[in-house]
Amino acid sequence: MSEATKVLYEFITPSDPITFYAPDDDIAEAVGLYVGNGQAGVKPVGREDGPNTLLVFTGWGEGQEERVKKTIAERPDEVIEAAHTFAVASIADRPIYDEYTNNGQDKDKVAKYDDTKRSSMNDWCGYARGLKFKETKP
Repeated sequence: MSEATKVLYEFITPSDPITFYAPDDDIAEAVGLYVGNGQAGVKPVGREDGPNTLLVFTGWGEGQEERVKKTIAERPDEVIEAAHTFAVASIADRPIYDEYTNNGQDKDKVAKYDDTKRSSMNDWCGYARGLKFKETKP
C-alpha cells in the first residue's frame, strides 16, 4: 500500500484504541468485519461519511457478509496488507507507533509496544497481524 493511497481507520472496540491503514472503504470494511466478526466498528479518521461509520457491535449488518466475501475474493492481498497494519495506537499516537516500529516492520518493537499499550484480554491486533488466507488451487 503506497503512502498516497493509505487511509487511517479506527477499529472501534469497547476497550483499546486501535488503528489501521487501508487503501479504501471496501478494504477497511472487509478487514474490520473479518477481524472483528461483527463485534467491532470501523470508522475512517477525519470524516463522517462512508459505509463504515455504523458501529456493528451487534453483528453483521444487512448485505455486509456478501460485500466482505466479494472483497476478500477479489482483493485478498490488500485485505491481508491492511490487517497487518493493526496497532494498539490511538489516532494521536499512530505517528509515534509508526516511527517507533518502522511502520510495523520491527516485530520486536511491535510486540513491546502492544505489551505496554494493550489493556484488553482480546488481542485484536495480534490476530489481525497474523491473518493469512489459504491458497486456493485454480
